[in-house]
Amino acid sequence: MRLSRRLAVSALAVAASGVLVVGAAGTAQAANVYISRAGASGSADWDWEKASLTDVDYTVKDTKCDANDVYIRMRVYTALQPDGIDTSRRYNSDGCGTSKSHTNLSFHASNNISGLRVYVCVDDAGSDSCTRSSYIDNPDT
Repeated sequence: MRLSRRLAVSALAVAASGVLVVGAAGTAQAANVYISRAGASGSADWDWEKASLTDVDYTVKDTKCDANDVYIRMRVYTALQPDGIDTSRRYNSDGCGTSKSHTNLSFHASNNISGLRVYVCVDDAGSDSCTRSSYIDNPDT
């Protein structure tokens, strides 16, 4: 009882003094993009860091009743990989008119990420039909 009373008094004293102590936050900056094409649409939200993408959330929607799966992914560009590195495909195989979310993902590079593009694709016969976002610069590099 005495300890909790002391903590309460200490908390009030700190609050009355107008001093607020906040832990240092990282430099992560949020970003998002939406893209669509015939048969699929998708969105991606993420936080930038110098050499990683965190809190990556994707949503991919099948917009055509053609029995083809749809997916979303990123191509991440670094100084050591100027042609880009493809992240894992995140599929929606649930069919016509459905959306599927993939959340709390991350990507870590061996060096600073310069930027990325997001791709939404239909997994159709032959090579997949994809649409990509414009190039998005990493504001932390």
